[in-house]
Amino acid sequence: MESEIIVRKNMTLTNEKVKNMCRLNYEDNDFLFTTHDGKCVIMDKSKLIIHIEGDDDSNIQEYQKYLQNIMRKRKNKIILTTLSPDTHRTSEENLGLAYLTAVLRKRGYNVEIIDGWLGGLSDEEVLRRILNDKEVAIVGVSCYMSNNDKSIELAKRIREVRPEIKLMCGGFGPSFNPQKFVKDGVFDIAMIGEGEESIVEVSDYFTENSDRKIEDIKGIVFEKDGKTVRTEKRDLISDLDVIPFPARDTMNMAKDRKSTVNILTARGCMGNCLFCSVNAFNKLSNGRKWRGRSVDSIVDELEQLQNMGVKYIKVIDDSFLEQERNEQWAKEFCEKIKSRGINVSLRGSLKADQVEDEKIKYLKEAGFHSFACGIENGSNTALKRMNKSASLEDNKRALDILKKHGIYVQAGFILFDDNTTFEELKENYEFLREYDWIITKGIFSEMFAADGTLYTEKLKKEDKIVKNDVYDNNKYEIVDTKVKLTYNALKKWHKSHMKLYDMIIDPISSPKAIDSAGEKSFYDLYYQLKLKDLDFMKMVLDNVEKGITEEELNDKVMAQIGSNSDFYSSINRSGQALCEKYDLNYDGKENPFIR
Repeated sequence: MESEIIVRKNMTLTNEKVKNMCRLNYEDNDFLFTTHDGKCVIMDKSKLIIHIEGDDDSNIQEYQKYLQNIMRKRKNKIILTTLSPDTHRTSEENLGLAYLTAVLRKRGYNVEIIDGWLGGLSDEEVLRRILNDKEVAIVGVSCYMSNNDKSIELAKRIREVRPEIKLMCGGFGPSFNPQKFVKDGVFDIAMIGEGEESIVEVSDYFTENSDRKIEDIKGIVFEKDGKTVRTEKRDLISDLDVIPFPARDTMNMAKDRKSTVNILTARGCMGNCLFCSVNAFNKLSNGRKWRGRSVDSIVDELEQLQNMGVKYIKVIDDSFLEQERNEQWAKEFCEKIKSRGINVSLRGSLKADQVEDEKIKYLKEAGFHSFACGIENGSNTALKRMNKSASLEDNKRALDILKKHGIYVQAGFILFDDNTTFEELKENYEFLREYDWIITKGIFSEMFAADGTLYTEKLKKEDKIVKNDVYDNNKYEIVDTKVKLTYNALKKWHKSHMKLYDMIIDPISSPKAIDSAGEKSFYDLYYQLKLKDLDFMKMVLDNVEKGITEEELNDKVMAQIGSNSDFYSSINRSGQALCEKYDLNYDGKENPFIR
């Protein structure tokens, strides 16, 4: 039976009316969206209502045909899901799924998000919910390094029981290694790069009876006649303002877990760091490396979130500040935040070479209290090898400015790569002592050689890949023998208490939705761990420089671990008490990349 279509004329929709209808329809499980020509449509399972201003009936038949097509799409339900990863991090809102849901709903699709990680669902529970949904026609899976294999297994099991369901995947995993996902028809489609345009075109292809060929859809990979077919590159979305605000289906789940609510104000990064997957991801498409939303668009969404009761917000841009966002931009952003009475706590990510005193002053006034900053190393020779745009001097200047304005800084830091020298390790120790207040995730860190990065390409050319380790992270050998001794010692030390470290740092690095007093309490515990780390690093460097043997050094490391057990037990008790006080549940696993 065809759904009823009602056309109403002469109804002017003010912003307030639209807001009221959005609220009402959300509660009643109806759905409001805007058509391609700006008209407002309300849909439920039995009827579809369109509001048209004026008395002209000439377009009614066209609208009816258009809306019948939308109603048909509503019958083709799409489930978007992601599985819990094997990670030391705690779950947060998946903005990728939220954006895809928003564009699909704007197109008229009935979409449900099943976030296995944020919802605390096992893989079996996610599978069961999909298989038990008799309306679902398409399933899309968001895949990344630590859930790739699980996602493929999920697709296989769906295929066994419900072969009629179309399966598509996207994310870093399918983008860098699509053959793995479409091999033998496990997934029908793997999407490469940004997914907002691809997912609509693929969904239309699956649900519409048209003559369009799948080969004409850009930015996808599929298997045909036993061969992998990769279509033409898709262009990156140049104007981010045209993308609708993300669907907030899972926002309350994030708030219940004391996680921040996430927002995206820009995509990409103008850097070209050797180890970075972000640039490798963007190079899979055509277009500018970095694109930012307008100030008005960002402030509109922040105001919307505040009106929804949100206080703590994480800006998940890879690079919040680039040259286009200069001092004048920061001033305008700050002024519009203030003029609208927006009072939220913000955390973002930036590069050291974009930190300027006036910009940070305005951003602090706008609500930023914390930034992740890609410092990466305290040695100029290492920074050059990493292809960092910032020098050691840039890093120090940036940190001094951020400290001046009372900003918490989580510093990205990479201590080891294949060509690290012992002199660089000593320089890094001095740097970390001078800037001991910055937040780093322990004293041990190494450069990941993930698929698709410039670093992995370099290692392959030099035939330095030892093996493909956990989750497609390639392993390599360190060249310098003294550096290798230091590497093994620091790694063993860090592994002895890394889960404690992750628990203490998570509320300030994630961050969690806690007040400044709570953040300070966790930071004070972290700082004790940091000082202990630096003392240990100094001991190791001094002994290695004196020519200690591997066996002797290992004995010293084990002795240090044993003698500090009471210290770490005390920190653990204090951390657990703080988690209980602020209603936090640290459920991260041991870091799978440190083995």
